[in-house]
Amino acid sequence: MKEKVFIDSDVVLDVALAREPFFSSSKMVLAMAENNVIVGNISSNCVANLYYILRKIGGDAKSRKFISNIVKYMTVIEINHNNVLEALKSSFSDFEDALQYFSALENQCEYIITRNIEDYKNSKINILLPEEFAKMFR
Repeated sequence: MKEKVFIDSDVVLDVALAREPFFSSSKMVLAMAENNVIVGNISSNCVANLYYILRKIGGDAKSRKFISNIVKYMTVIEINHNNVLEALKSSFSDFEDALQYFSALENQCEYIITRNIEDYKNSKINILLPEEFAKMFR
């Protein structure tokens, strides 16, 4: 069975903005989702953040095109009421990461791929950098 993986906004933005030195490893993770090697998940909050950031840099049409492409092969999972309540009670220092963590946990993701691994210290989900995750499949 394919791994169910939550991909953090920073990883998607690495690809969208071709941010070096992170681009190649982040691109590998997205390619794995696109090629059905893994089941890739992003949060509804991630989609909103992507649009907000990409629109400021490249405009509305380019932002919509990029998001339209990634949602062809990534599942958008919701952040619901219970996720918000759990995040509010949690010890996460970054509230957005807490929201995404509880959504990923509820949606039975086996991994969270992020460059902010420090924000997930007490995670019940495996937290990996994009390059660490990509090495698992070489």
